[in-house]
Amino acid sequence: MPTKHTSFIPMTPEELPQQRLNKVVAIPPKPDNLDIYLDFWYQPGHELKDRPTGTPRKLTFVCSVEWAWSPMHSRIDNYYLNPKPKNWLLWNNWINDNEGCWQWDIVAFSNKVKADERTIAAHMLIKIFEFEAKNSYLDRFHMIDSTGCLSVEDVQAIGREVW
Repeated sequence: MPTKHTSFIPMTPEELPQQRLNKVVAIPPKPDNLDIYLDFWYQPGHELKDRPTGTPRKLTFVCSVEWAWSPMHSRIDNYYLNPKPKNWLLWNNWINDNEGCWQWDIVAFSNKVKADERTIAAHMLIKIFEFEAKNSYLDRFHMIDSTGCLSVEDVQAIGREVW
């Protein structure tokens, strides 16, 4: 769904999070009862019910990652976690070059479990990246543009686990 741009894209080296020498961290274990589904891949019996009709509210910024294959071939994903009464939703705010606007899409959802946002977001990103690495041949992200509930170290740990 089209929207006004809300995601931050760093335009100078000073605005990027420090990414050179970072502590190696582990992703918290996945809660046993956490079931994650991809919204863009049909899984019979696991459709998102009570789908939001407008742009998301009450969001927690997760992180922004970028792929830069060439000056005219790139991708920037800005992920946001959205708690709902029965689900966790993971949204992507991305640039739709075909329509010339920023767009919000639900990319993953899960049942509502008791866990912190860092754990939920990390395991949702792992699920998305594993699927895209296997089915779309997506390579490891080239840059971490900005951080939220996941730190640079967390995003790097996700990258190590997937790729």
